[in-house]
Amino acid sequence: MDLVALGLVVGMANALLASGLVLIYMSNRVINFAHGELGAFAVAMMIALTRSTHLNYWLALVCSLAATAALGAVIEKTILARLFRSPRLIVLIATIGIAQLIIVARLVLPKPDIGDGEVALAGGANLFPVPFHWAPVEFGRVVILPAHVMALVAGPLLAAGLFAFLRHSAYGVALRAAAENGPRARLLGIPVRRVSTLAWVVGALLAGCASILLAPIIGFSATEAVGLPILMRGLAAATVARMESVGIAFGAGLALGVLDQLVFFYTGRSGLTDIVLFAVILGTLLYRGEAKRRTVAAEESSWEVAEPVRPLPPEVAAHPHWRTVTGVVTTACIVTALLVPQLATVSGTHFLATVLLVAVVAVSLTVLTGWAGQMSIGHWALAGVGGVFGAKLATQWGVPFWAAFVVAALLGGLVALLIGFPALRLGGTALAVVSLGFAVASASWLFNQSWFVGTGFLPRPSYLNTTAYYYVALVVLGLAVAGTRTLQRTRVGRNMVAVRDNPRQAAAMGVDVVRTKLTAFVLSGVFAGGAGFLWAAGVTLASTSVFPPSRSLALVAAVVIGGLGSVGGAVMGALYLMLVPYLGSQISPYLGLLSSGVGLLVLVLFLPGGLARLFAEGRDLVARAVTGLDARPRIVQSTPVEGISP
Repeated sequence: MDLVALGLVVGMANALLASGLVLIYMSNRVINFAHGELGAFAVAMMIALTRSTHLNYWLALVCSLAATAALGAVIEKTILARLFRSPRLIVLIATIGIAQLIIVARLVLPKPDIGDGEVALAGGANLFPVPFHWAPVEFGRVVILPAHVMALVAGPLLAAGLFAFLRHSAYGVALRAAAENGPRARLLGIPVRRVSTLAWVVGALLAGCASILLAPIIGFSATEAVGLPILMRGLAAATVARMESVGIAFGAGLALGVLDQLVFFYTGRSGLTDIVLFAVILGTLLYRGEAKRRTVAAEESSWEVAEPVRPLPPEVAAHPHWRTVTGVVTTACIVTALLVPQLATVSGTHFLATVLLVAVVAVSLTVLTGWAGQMSIGHWALAGVGGVFGAKLATQWGVPFWAAFVVAALLGGLVALLIGFPALRLGGTALAVVSLGFAVASASWLFNQSWFVGTGFLPRPSYLNTTAYYYVALVVLGLAVAGTRTLQRTRVGRNMVAVRDNPRQAAAMGVDVVRTKLTAFVLSGVFAGGAGFLWAAGVTLASTSVFPPSRSLALVAAVVIGGLGSVGGAVMGALYLMLVPYLGSQISPYLGLLSSGVGLLVLVLFLPGGLARLFAEGRDLVARAVTGLDARPRIVQSTPVEGISP
């Protein structure tokens, strides 16, 4: 009974997080991947107001929740409103950009001076604010603190208020009606847009309340990675409820809280919590099997990825002047790339080598997202699998360096197969949820297990100095680009695009939809695993610190900024992702997050083709100037046939 009571404390927070996720999903049909960051923002506000400005707890609580609710309303009004009729996966991508901007807003808030930026409750040090203070009370095998009592009291009150709002208020009824059938709700006079704003405000409030209740119990880290574990607590329960029922999500959150504490008590390992959540997500998807929710078909049919770079007309591409220009430019690029070690410093050369390896992972993500239309938000974790386990092979088991590289690449593909099989059978955003769960669980548990991790270091062979390492990274990127371009022209590549554009029609033409998606994921996992091994060798580290879950969000941003579906765009996106914070590190340490978040949102809202689209437009202008021919696409009109209407 004592462990159940403690589990209900954590479960209350999980349940509130899940309820907020389901509310937003019901109103927008999109999983809000900024939900955890909204909660983390509320906690950071509480810490700043109570510890730095010494504001009264209750006044700070009101201000923090009001700021979080206002932030939710601003997000919906300024970004989601513009994407209201956009494909749902595009909106999902937008929430990733929103999450990165909230991280910056949270990190710039004042922090109490306690050493390393960690705010936690441990060993009786009540660093996180709580309104009550009394001596700990023993209850069976657990110790009840004021924070536990606050969660047990405030949680049910918030739940009762939420269910009363949904059942008895006019806006609650309107929200449920809009979730069931948006077009019909509009015909009945329900203000669907206003309801959507309300859902974001309520969802932000629930995320803030849950995180404030949870922080003094499990601790809070003032770093950029804290939002994803918070998100996972709600996402697992919401997945059990299929994003369709607030009541089921709330009950699942309570149950997961109890399970969480039972696992922790009997194992003594806090990292197992994330593994439990990941297992719940996988088990739910496997149990669901082939049963399709009514929203999955809509999600898949709305996945529209326009090719950002189209080929030039044949007469332009074959023009002698244009061929001369392209030959000169290509030669100049190759020569410049080869001369980098002679032109740059040792540290600059090493940095560019790591940029090239990030570009390899971005190219692999393009195969999955740009071609097969499946979103992975844990791709850097696949790179981590190759880097961490490959380091164990090379340092502890005596496997030769390049043999370990091959095994790391294959292991990345194997893990992609294992986690992709249950998710890709369902389609929609299932893979995004599963891959995120895997990224969080890997960072907190898998990459800390002795049977998976070696010494935590991966020194390069003596012959692989900085110059040789750069050339290896350049060759690997060249092979990745050449391999993906070749794949694009094969039947497998064409099947991926067909499945992305219209999975039902592709299935009717004999294409195995699940197998095609899984093939894309496995291939991208192979590329990511190999690149992760070389990345670890470059930084000589193979641990959680170099494979954080937040990097996966940045990779998605890089691919979108570069241009979905474009291999060259993925390389440009990786350069943008890495070079902007490197060159602007003296301006602000948050410039990388800010640039990727803003860049992602700007391109999603105003330039869906990304940098590759801009490149294509510039290429067309140059081609027209050089050849005198029009490089724009032609509109082919059908010629009427006598007796047949055009």
